[in-house]
Formats: sequence, structure tokens, C-alpha cells
Amino acid sequence: MVYLIFILYPVIQAVWMGFYERDLLSLDRQEFIGVDNYVEMFWGDGLVWKAGTMWPWRIIGLLGIIPAVVAFRRGRLRAGSLVAIIIGLIAVFGVIMGIHPGEGGRWNDSQFWPSFGNTLVFVIMSTPVIVGVGLAMALALNRPGRLVGVLRTLFFAPYVLSVSVLTLIWAFLLSPQLGLIGAFWRSIGLEPVSWLTDPSLAMPTIVALTLWWTVGFNVVLFLAGLQDIDESQYEAASLDGANGWQRFRHITVPGLRRTLLLITVLQIIASFQIFGQVFILTRGGPNGATRVSIQHIYEAAFRDAQLGYASAMSVFLFVVMVGVSALQFNFMGGDNR
Repeated sequence: MVYLIFILYPVIQAVWMGFYERDLLSLDRQEFIGVDNYVEMFWGDGLVWKAGTMWPWRIIGLLGIIPAVVAFRRGRLRAGSLVAIIIGLIAVFGVIMGIHPGEGGRWNDSQFWPSFGNTLVFVIMSTPVIVGVGLAMALALNRPGRLVGVLRTLFFAPYVLSVSVLTLIWAFLLSPQLGLIGAFWRSIGLEPVSWLTDPSLAMPTIVALTLWWTVGFNVVLFLAGLQDIDESQYEAASLDGANGWQRFRHITVPGLRRTLLLITVLQIIASFQIFGQVFILTRGGPNGATRVSIQHIYEAAFRDAQLGYASAMSVFLFVVMVGVSALQFNFMGGDNR
């Protein structure tokens, strides 16, 4: 019952509202418009396809075919799942991301695709870093000792902070005039860096502070997974002459498969929902470099009072998250399916 009330019902309501034009200021008035909200979202005039559009990110996305093929050859992925992954990656990174307005053309919603593109960039940048650093920290802390216990607490502590406290701390640290980081640059004879106002640095900076904020949660999950691995396996491998890398590859990684799958899926979902730190620190700037999908949905609903259109965008983002999560389960699930 709780699941139906708090999860399933809001999803169904969002899908239903996506087919209506509904104003936040007059909730009793609504007009059925069919798929017009989705046409407004996805399409435009004078659209063309070009291979060079967003080519670095498209190449990174298409490279995802390689590990999928490797997993299939090792028996960890079914043929149907491999085909679905290849078709999905080619469709998204090979075709869809190559579409853009030509000369004189425009998107129906000029902010939708740039915002979604920034969200994808954040997901691609943040997920490997936060998961990888969390695993490395867990491996370093997976040992007895009072100091290790203190370090575990310190690394997890930022996760309990609210997003407003997080942004207050980092806004002060990153301020070129007043921040500690700016003071350090000046102390060594360098000009302070404008971390949040430089379009090339703003998104990596958001990734870095998100890493500091959330990695502690992943460390706790990885530590729980590491403690479930039988220590006798490591002892037997050591007696057989296995080095540290071999023990990690053949014992730790297989033993953490379910934990790694869980953490990766949760991290991807969380990264797709990036909003608070971006909205408070940069408001989507500079020049839209950090404007993300949730911010666009928020502004459509509560600034422009377009509840129907915001619901349609929410449904699209929900479908993307479900699809990516399903691919992760197929790709990383292995024998756990």
C-alpha cells in the first residue's frame, strides 16, 4: 500500500498530466493536448544530423559497446541483452545526439536538449569517479584499528550534511576573493581560479564537490560488501603465490559484484537527479554550462506554471533512468540475473 501511494501513484499521475495543458495557478482548468508536450520537448524546425556534433561524448558513449561485447564473450551477458545494448547506444550516441538545428533552425524548447546533455555529461563524469574513489577508500579502510574507525566516521560525515550546508561551505572555499583556495593560490604567487564562473571548470567543480559530499555512503556499502568475502579465500590465494592485483581481480571483484551493481545503479540514478548544488551555486551558469534537466523541470513547473509540460519532461527522465538501470543490471548482473 505504501508503495502504491508514494511511488506508483505519482508516476501514473505524472504520465497522465503529461498529456494535458495544466496551469499551476489554476489547477481546476486543464485541456487535453495529446502528445503536444512531447513534440515541444523533442522536436524543432530545420533539424539536421551531423557526425561532428558533441563528438567527444558520443565517442565515449559508443565505446560502451566494447565492454558489452567482452561481457558477452565471457558468458556474463545474453545475446538479446547485447543486441539491446548495442542498438540503444547506437541510437542515442550515434544518431540522436547528432541531431541539431541547422542554419535558421531551432528547437521547440531551446533549453531541453542542452539541459539533458549537461545531465548526461555529469552522469558520465561523476559516476566512475565517485564509484571508483569509494571502492579505493573502502579497500584502504577495510582493516581493524581505532584510527581506521575514526577515518571511516570522518569520510562519512559530509554525507549527513544538507545540500544548503554543502553549497555554503563550498561557495566560501571556492570564492576567488574570500575563499581559502583562492588565498592558497595567492600565497604561492598565482591568480585565484574562478571555479564556478569558468564554463570549462564549472561542471568538473560540481563533480568534485559532489564526490566530497556523497562518496562516504558508497564507502560504507563497499565496506559491508568486503566484509562478506571469506578471508580464507585471500589466505589460500596468498599460499598459491597470488599478488595483490591477482587477489583483487579474482577474489575481491567477483565477491563485490552485487554490491558494485547496487552502488553503480544508485549512483547513476542520483547523478541523473542532480539539482540542489547546481541550482544554489551556479543557477545553471555560466552560460548554461551547468544547467541540468531537473532545474529545467523545476523552472517549467514553478516559474512558468506549466505543470503538464514539466510532467512530460519528468516522465522522459524517469524512462531514461529506468532504461539505463536495466542496461546496468543486464551488463553487470552476470550470474545474478
